[in-house]
Amino acid sequence: MSSTELGSDEWWSEYRQTVNEDREMEVRGHDRFDDNFFVQIDDDKFLVEMYGGEVQDVVKNPGVNGDWSFGVSGSREAWEEFTQELPPAHNNEIIASDYRTAVKGEEGYLELHGNNKKVFQNLRPFQRALELMRETQNN
Repeated sequence: MSSTELGSDEWWSEYRQTVNEDREMEVRGHDRFDDNFFVQIDDDKFLVEMYGGEVQDVVKNPGVNGDWSFGVSGSREAWEEFTQELPPAHNNEIIASDYRTAVKGEEGYLELHGNNKKVFQNLRPFQRALELMRETQNN
């Protein structure tokens, strides 16, 4: 378990290092992942600026100047479940979690937002970036 709180400045710093040192982001061609995305935990929004499959910066509550193609939001509880080493069913990957929210109308899961075309064009590296949140939380 990470010694820092999910979403804190220190946590995002650890996350950035985890992503930028991840060989899969390069090996599988994810080094071409250049679309910014946001992560919203309760009311706090974090803009994750990506270039070449690496996190360039994380900006907390970027306001109207934030530029992203898509993002994912959820309650702190949903994110804490998602980032568990062995997360519960339907909160273990973004598509399953979004399905429970968007289609079934259930609470307690994550929800995708933004340009769906961009989400699916970048699904593999985006999923990997989200999986690395789990690695950050549990190392």
